[in-house]
Amino acid sequence: MNVAVCVLAFIWGAVWARYLQSDKMGQFLAQKRTWLTVVIGIGVDLLLLLPVIPRRTWFKIFTVIGFSSLAIIFRSLWNELRELLETVDAVKG
Repeated sequence: MNVAVCVLAFIWGAVWARYLQSDKMGQFLAQKRTWLTVVIGIGVDLLLLLPVIPRRTWFKIFTVIGFSSLAIIFRSLWNELRELLETVDAVKG
């Protein structure tokens, strides 16, 4: 395993965790858009893997993770839209 990539992965994880914990926008994302924080985290992890594994293997991994994520992303977006519509209805009525 490429030690430099592991060090970068550790630094990335630490910076991302600190941002989600300490920054107002990061806290909002962690509380209300958890799915997005996971997509960003896994996306960066996938980018960090590019120099470590063959592109063909990377693309297969990317494809599986991408397809497995679609349902939870759509679910989350649907729930957020429903929440927004309920809020609009409450403000109107």
